[in-house]
Amino acid sequence: MNLLRVFIIAGVLNICHAYIAKAQNFRYSVPGLDTLETGFIVQGTAANVLRSGQAEIISNNSLNSYQIALHANGDNSPVLDRLRSTLFTADLFAYYGVSTSGKFDLGVQIKYARSRLDNAAASSPFKVFSADANSEIEDPLFQASGSTDQTFSGLASAGLRFRYKPFNAVPSLIINGGYSLATVKDSIAQRQLTADRDVADIGLTYYQILTDNLMFFFSGQAFAYIPSSVRDESLYTTSLSLYLVGRTNNKKWLFYPGLSYGLSFKPSEFDDNALIKTTNSLFAIGGVQYAPNSRVNFFGTVGFPLQIDLVNPLVEIIRPSYSLVGLGFRVAVL
Repeated sequence: MNLLRVFIIAGVLNICHAYIAKAQNFRYSVPGLDTLETGFIVQGTAANVLRSGQAEIISNNSLNSYQIALHANGDNSPVLDRLRSTLFTADLFAYYGVSTSGKFDLGVQIKYARSRLDNAAASSPFKVFSADANSEIEDPLFQASGSTDQTFSGLASAGLRFRYKPFNAVPSLIINGGYSLATVKDSIAQRQLTADRDVADIGLTYYQILTDNLMFFFSGQAFAYIPSSVRDESLYTTSLSLYLVGRTNNKKWLFYPGLSYGLSFKPSEFDDNALIKTTNSLFAIGGVQYAPNSRVNFFGTVGFPLQIDLVNPLVEIIRPSYSLVGLGFRVAVL
């Protein structure tokens, strides 16, 4: 495998991996069995802001795996090799209410990651949880970016977050954002874990109640990956998601089918274009949430790409091989 393909793979994996209240009393904030909007949470994003003295912990874990085809000369050219890329991330959020009116709250975020690039495309995604290196490519040029059949793991980032309700008259609109510092020291592990740059993000959520047990939920987020000594160019990604959220009459189960669209850009090397598109994707999402009591809920999501395109013609993500699974929980802390 030559040096050009090595850097193409490393760059593509980094981009692909870089791809989701009306309550006045604390018992309604988490998870909100009495109101639909404050009870809903998807991939760590909630639809409410905590009031002063309230706190919550959110855990969001995802496993993302797919096959990569390396083409000789571009689209529809012979496939030279196939690999499997897998990334597991575990995000832990802790929020605390600092406003008596429930206007805004503050939080911290910690991300743990495990990444693996398997030389055999048919390898199980669960090999990412193995710590053993089965076989390494001996080419020193490839080792500069990492090895196949080897799992990398570590604390990828840590940062601060906020949630803000700008209009009391529109409590369904919440602005959120944060800044995370990359914490991995080894340069090879940084690339493998997509932890080679600090990340700033800003976004919003909005819901529209249809009935007591049915609503639309919209979320949008924009991320900026700051250049670093390991990767000296920036990357910008955006995501837009829309869900139809339904709740059972016993107020314990939520079901939410939806769509999520993602788009990534990087700086152009040409003067006539400031940014160029690197990836775009459209995912069908299905989720379920269960609240056994008024302080805790559990949620799970699965995703399948309806469309996923890379600008680079030498690399193709095999869409039928793509799997995206998320599991998590949310709990009130008094």
